[in-house]
Amino acid sequence: MFPSIMNITITQTATIEILAPPATVQSIFMDFAHYPEWQDVFQITPLTPSALKKDDSLRVSIRGFPFHPSVVTNAPGHFAWIGSLPVLLYGTHHFLFEPSKVNPGGTTFTQKEDFQGLAAVACWPWRNSFKPSEPWEAFNASLKKEAERVAGEQ
Repeated sequence: MFPSIMNITITQTATIEILAPPATVQSIFMDFAHYPEWQDVFQITPLTPSALKKDDSLRVSIRGFPFHPSVVTNAPGHFAWIGSLPVLLYGTHHFLFEPSKVNPGGTTFTQKEDFQGLAAVACWPWRNSFKPSEPWEAFNASLKKEAERVAGEQ
């Protein structure tokens, strides 16, 4: 039996272990202005000059695909935004910075997106075959390299 259309969510995740403390990893992640120095996948520009808070707007480009999400969460260990192609697709994208259970003192960094909308309904039968996107994995690898470089200098 299929769930109610209103409740259909397809979740995609990409996780990497980083040998640097969560606070270091999140600090590097949140320093959007310096992204070009260590990666070329994501471009994130806050549309307000102050510290990001719920409902603040962002200009984001992932490998040249632009969109304008709004901040949902900006807290230690968790940053998230919500973006949409109205009615067709809504996505809440989470960036999680958790203490590693594998590497003491390290970070388990996870990108997770919960998709809803008509496109999610259309994809429901294939929901278990989705893999993390290549841009997410490339960003994760670049963040790992930069965070481990910075942690090595501390």
